[in-house]
Amino acid sequence: MEGASGYISLGRLTPAELVGCLAGVGLALSLFLPWFGTSEANGNSALAGARGGDTVTALEVFNILDYLLIAAATAPFILCWIVARGHKLTWKPGEVTMVVGVTAFVLVLCNGIILGRPEDSGGSVEISLQIGYPVALIASLVLAASGFLRQSRYTEGRKPPGVI
Repeated sequence: MEGASGYISLGRLTPAELVGCLAGVGLALSLFLPWFGTSEANGNSALAGARGGDTVTALEVFNILDYLLIAAATAPFILCWIVARGHKLTWKPGEVTMVVGVTAFVLVLCNGIILGRPEDSGGSVEISLQIGYPVALIASLVLAASGFLRQSRYTEGRKPPGVI
């Protein structure tokens, strides 16, 4: 088993990958926290079966976004695997994690602020943001930042097109 020590080397990992993994865990855990709350005073405030001041999680409200965010949360772990194994890539390690983090941030931002709160078929009113929503925003930003920090360490310069 002489060659087994070179298979995976955790010494290749930087703090950026470890922070990214924490952000991925935070993003995944945010899906179980309350994202939206209904109004106690307004009987028309209802969302995913909750009303009267109840809260709902992202898993209860969204059909596709929750799966996309779970997939985004796996990106830093995949990056750690690639770096620990020492795979040769055609792109800078961390670029994909950075793009995934920015994409997750935009998706969360759109599904609560830019495009408005989710609605039931009855046209719910007075839906508030709860703790899970900012946790998801912050975790996705940290995910993007960790990818940025990792890819910025990549020092091997690329040649412009047409140069041999």
